[in-house]
Amino acid sequence: MSGIGSLTAVADWRSWAVFRRNALVFLRNWRTAIIPPAMEPVIFFVAFGVGFSGFIEDFPYRGIDINYATYVAAGLIAYTGFGTPYYEALYSAYVRMFYQKTWDGILATQVELPSVVWGEILWGAVRGMVNISIVSFVIALFGFAGLVDVKPQFLVFMPLLGFIAGCSFAAFALIFTAIVPAIDHMNYPVFLIGWPLSLVSNTFFPIDAQSPALAALMQINPIYHLAESARGLMVLGDPGPHLLGLLGSSALVLVPSTLLAVRLTRRRVLGD
Repeated sequence: MSGIGSLTAVADWRSWAVFRRNALVFLRNWRTAIIPPAMEPVIFFVAFGVGFSGFIEDFPYRGIDINYATYVAAGLIAYTGFGTPYYEALYSAYVRMFYQKTWDGILATQVELPSVVWGEILWGAVRGMVNISIVSFVIALFGFAGLVDVKPQFLVFMPLLGFIAGCSFAAFALIFTAIVPAIDHMNYPVFLIGWPLSLVSNTFFPIDAQSPALAALMQINPIYHLAESARGLMVLGDPGPHLLGLLGSSALVLVPSTLLAVRLTRRRVLGD
């Protein structure tokens, strides 16, 4: 299949059939599958946002002063929107590919490899939407309690923003899923890429990009634009130019990552 065919496979019913298969398995074990991962960013929010807020002075953000808990609230949306699809496409997809041989069984049907890849991308992005919804609900509760100053009506847009960026994160992760020799080697994309990206993208603290190279890297980083879009909506009701930045940077990561993931996965699974 050509590169264009690999990209347009997102609209193929077979891609959504793979997505549906993953969703049905998830629904059978949703209690253990959803609660622990979704609680991680909530714990981070309580520890960093609420815990540190009393020790950090308010600082300016787009013309108004906000407290640290409000700043971190949007950062946790971005952290969840990145971490959930990224780790889903790393670990869970690897288990389905290597240990369970689920992909082999799917490919024995009329489903082609690009549809398997897109099914995993879509599923990772939706998993991010689910966890972002939980985090947004918790943030709304803290907002009603007066601990964060956010506009709760705009929290309903957070899962959609997460889905847009989540597709690119899942596609990027599938590259490593296709090349690591064993699951223990997932530590490299996790600790050398995942953790640094999630920490230096205006999530837990603002980054002053004085270097032109760093500023350019920030502009092509979907996590940065996700954090700033979420923060703009939650605080001001306006995502500003970062919404376009989110769309552009997500597409910039998604397209080449999907093409590379399909190629590498074909080599790994089919031996082509």
